[in-house]
Amino acid sequence: MDKIKFRHFIVAITILFVLTACTLPGFSTPTPFSFPTPDKTMTALFEPTQVAPATSAADGSTDESSDESSDAAQKTAAALAPSDTPTPTGELPTATEEPTETVDPDEAYKGPAVRSGPSITADYMDKKPGIDGDLYEWHPPIQKVINYVVFGADKHSGELDASGTVVAGWDEDYLYLGVRVKDDKYVQKGVREQIYLGDSIEILFDRYVSADYYLQAMNDDDYQIGISPGKDGILAYSINSGKVASMSLFTHTATPKPGNPPQAYMWFPKAKAGKKTEIKIGALEGGKGYQVEFKIPWSLLGVTNPSSGDHYGFAISINDNDKAGTLLQQTMVSNVPTRYYSDPTTWGDLYLK
Repeated sequence: MDKIKFRHFIVAITILFVLTACTLPGFSTPTPFSFPTPDKTMTALFEPTQVAPATSAADGSTDESSDESSDAAQKTAAALAPSDTPTPTGELPTATEEPTETVDPDEAYKGPAVRSGPSITADYMDKKPGIDGDLYEWHPPIQKVINYVVFGADKHSGELDASGTVVAGWDEDYLYLGVRVKDDKYVQKGVREQIYLGDSIEILFDRYVSADYYLQAMNDDDYQIGISPGKDGILAYSINSGKVASMSLFTHTATPKPGNPPQAYMWFPKAKAGKKTEIKIGALEGGKGYQVEFKIPWSLLGVTNPSSGDHYGFAISINDNDKAGTLLQQTMVSNVPTRYYSDPTTWGDLYLK
């Protein structure tokens, strides 16, 4: 009995030692267990989770799925949003010296009906003049000296080298022009589109000034026409007075050579370019110059009802080549000092009286 009590005593002492040993150095105190209380934090654990608002790239988010979703959304929005930037065509325009026909006038180009440059008056012709190169049938006065050098100033030696005067008239069917040219050496080897590379006349005509008054490019209501008196030797006259004058001062000294007649060529509009037999030309050549007389059908210029008081854009010029046997435009003189062939805003005026 005593042994049993002693054994129980030893077991109790052992249990007590084990329990007290947990607080000895080298042993950690176990964390006490406690049940959570029903506060707001606990309530939040069981509430539905809210979707986080979308973030922008600016917030520094590094979540790849969020970045991809955001990028896709931005691309979709960009595709649906209108763009102010024109879509490139992939092809740049080619630079060219030729005037363009692709620019259509609009409200931005509309303006006055009369060009501010020098004006030439065309008188109404009661009687149609014969187109023979002589101006004896003309009653309108000679006007407007053509002596403003607009090309090749370094090759122009003065009035006797290249200059001229013009007379103009009109009726319901034609525009009539006569030009007296001072030229100390007649050289013309060119035909068709090359006639400007020899002694010749050139006119610029704008049918509808007010529609594209400010447009600095030619379009389909603008015309560029060249008039050749003929190749070298078509007519040879001596001029008794030492200057180009009326036919009474010419003495015929040669027979016109076949195959070298005067001709007209239209460069612009390009859609109508080519030799123009509708333009009738008469020419006289002399040792100190030449005379050219020609008539242009209004229909060729797109004019349907010419009337007194009408105004058109206009410039008339003289090409000069003094280098025999060559195709060369050395000089051009014009009645308009600002004249540039492909810019109608630099032209002058033609007035139908």
